[in-house]
Amino acid sequence: MPVRLVDVARRAGVSPSTVSYVLSGNRPISAETRRRVEESIAELGFRPHAGARSIRRQSTNVVAMVLPMFADGQSSVQMQFVFAVLHAARAQGYNLLLLTAEDGVAEINNVVNSAMVDGVIVMEIQVNDPRVPVLRALDRPAVLIGTPDDAESLVHVDFDFAAAGAMCVQHLHDLGHRHIGMLAQPADTFARQAGFALRARDGVLQELTDRGLNPTWIPAQPNPAGVAEAIEELFGQDPELSALIVYNELALPFVLDRLRQLGRRVPGDMSVVAICPDDQAQHLLPAVSDVALPAAELGRLAFERLVGLISGTDQPVSTLLEPHLNRRGSAGPPLRR
Repeated sequence: MPVRLVDVARRAGVSPSTVSYVLSGNRPISAETRRRVEESIAELGFRPHAGARSIRRQSTNVVAMVLPMFADGQSSVQMQFVFAVLHAARAQGYNLLLLTAEDGVAEINNVVNSAMVDGVIVMEIQVNDPRVPVLRALDRPAVLIGTPDDAESLVHVDFDFAAAGAMCVQHLHDLGHRHIGMLAQPADTFARQAGFALRARDGVLQELTDRGLNPTWIPAQPNPAGVAEAIEELFGQDPELSALIVYNELALPFVLDRLRQLGRRVPGDMSVVAICPDDQAQHLLPAVSDVALPAAELGRLAFERLVGLISGTDQPVSTLLEPHLNRRGSAGPPLRR
């Protein structure tokens, strides 16, 4: 079992926070106390978590948020994360620096090496993210919003997208639907291996397969033409389609519009369930049953984790939020044919 910070504290006869202050240098510690803590660290072979180590330096009270701005149109949802981090930062006297390059590696190295920030929050995590080795090598704490396949030693907060996708299938299956399709994120999002898109899709397809149903899905561009083409393709794959799972926030209004144009009533002829921010789903017509994407909560949690690592008061803990279904007027039993 690895040695924990509390083990070091117990052996040295001090509190865990004192050990954190010795490691971070964020508060003055007496020479005798420092000696006991350092001896305890050496005797136990304690290795502090990479994200919790920080060099003794002057605080900048600035955190960086790495938010690549891609061309696949997800900026409105991204801004919910940004505002959540911004509000949390303001409340604790921090400023926020946005880094928006698609690659982000050079920007991260630049702001950290020039001592411009106390820590880094990183978004748009890919399953094989090229930024992971850079983040592990930083001498500033980092927190990820999202989970790479290789997440070892990196603190991350995330939403269980696979469980969210499965929950949508379960709900529609319980209503009696046996012909369920998924309209997913744009193809470019899958091409860059965005973890949220892959895991939500895989959660839907796995649950459909486990229930003996046809795993029908299509990526879609979030515009009227892209949605019309995607829906046509879905009906081509399964002409008896009676329910849609939509995980493409910007496409959702166009989905409802297109179904109306095709003369398909929601939920009479077609049930619709979405994975999206809750405020978006409830203001559509009809209001859409959804598994709410907790963007604000994830942003707030990421900032809280980062501040804990910066101060040295918190253990590096990752969090995976569970999905919850909000039932509204867009999903019902299928018509008897």
